[in-house]
Amino acid sequence: MIDWNSVGEEAARLLSAYLKIESLNPPGDERETAAYLSRLLKERGFESKEYASGEKRRNLIARLPGDGSKKAILLYNHMDVVEVDRAHWTCDPFGGEIHDGFVWGRGAIDMKGMGIMQLLALDLLKKNQPKRKRDVIFLAAADEEKGGEFGAQWMIQNHWPEVEAEFNWDEGGFGLKDLFGPKPVFTVAVAEKKALWVRLVAHGKPGHGGMPHDDNAANILLRALQRVLKLNSQFELNPVAKEMFRKVAEMMPFPKSFLLKHLGNPIFFRLALPALRSNGTIAAMLRDTVSITVLKAGAKENVIPETAEATLDIRLLPDHTTPGFLDSLKNLIRDERVEIVVIQAPVEGKTSETGSEFYKTLATVLSELVPDSITAPMLTPGGTDSCHFRGKGVNCYGLFPSVIDPGEIKRFHGNDERISIENLTLGTRILYEVLCRMCV
Repeated sequence: MIDWNSVGEEAARLLSAYLKIESLNPPGDERETAAYLSRLLKERGFESKEYASGEKRRNLIARLPGDGSKKAILLYNHMDVVEVDRAHWTCDPFGGEIHDGFVWGRGAIDMKGMGIMQLLALDLLKKNQPKRKRDVIFLAAADEEKGGEFGAQWMIQNHWPEVEAEFNWDEGGFGLKDLFGPKPVFTVAVAEKKALWVRLVAHGKPGHGGMPHDDNAANILLRALQRVLKLNSQFELNPVAKEMFRKVAEMMPFPKSFLLKHLGNPIFFRLALPALRSNGTIAAMLRDTVSITVLKAGAKENVIPETAEATLDIRLLPDHTTPGFLDSLKNLIRDERVEIVVIQAPVEGKTSETGSEFYKTLATVLSELVPDSITAPMLTPGGTDSCHFRGKGVNCYGLFPSVIDPGEIKRFHGNDERISIENLTLGTRILYEVLCRMCV
């Protein structure tokens, strides 16, 4: 029998030490984190290998072999973390403090906590299930917070055989309570919005600020942006969101349950839309989004600028193509003086299957370990490294295996990030149980 309380205590101790390593990105330096995980793996009898993708950039792989009769499962995590504003933290963000039943620090949720859970689950699988039909690959990647150029992208481009798998278990969704109701809903990311970065460059004529004219580049740009921002009010129900609401309806009282089950009906969708769009995360699942992130125009108070620029962070729904969106953008702007420059095009990839062996096994384990919960597919509004693996045809599933409330989610990329020891225990157990069943 596994003493899960002891497993949770070990996870807290290991995570505490892991959080003390300041692997901020930018600037990006995973050497110390990779060395730490390598040491933990070695202590547990695993051989690991580091891959240098840059002077200070490291990726780490360990493999638990099976007999090869089934394709591998990839346990993905990333070692870099986002910046912190220490003035707004009540504790040291890199102190790894353990108190009040939580482990505190930047990366507790995103994503060092899951890395520790995966490592311990892999160790338990090795000890308790000697015969396995699949390889299980542990990948600790660099650079996820800046798009994966030195991490997942680099590994796929340069070492694909080492990370090739049938299924990838990544971040993306959570076990959520008090969002759809008191009962937990495990939202498993099977797709994600596609990140398209675009620069609009308006070309006009320079002139004296005291003599306004119609070819002011700043004015041209502002008019274009007014048209472009109308895209944020165009909502639609994509297949992943439709299935998520159908599953959530199972735990809702009438008439909400009826409404959510029938959102495919345009009339019911319009009726439900005001409530759905009131939640920022849900609203982002129902539309292409456009955010203005950078504005540049002019250099002197009394000179009308010749050019003006705006950078747009656009997130496309999975079934919307980049060429199609760019055509729509051009038609919406309707001004030849505005140039559209693509800074970054998204990786195209398929939506992962909810009928797969992995998804069904995960849903079964979740229902057993967290009674009264339901499992639903989810569209991730942001981006993860799963997009790079989906581009290679891998079925990717994003779930941080824990049960948290909206208050805890706000700490994700926010202040006082933390994870409970109870969730570290639960998450390790979920990982272990799924791996056991997937490897037989």
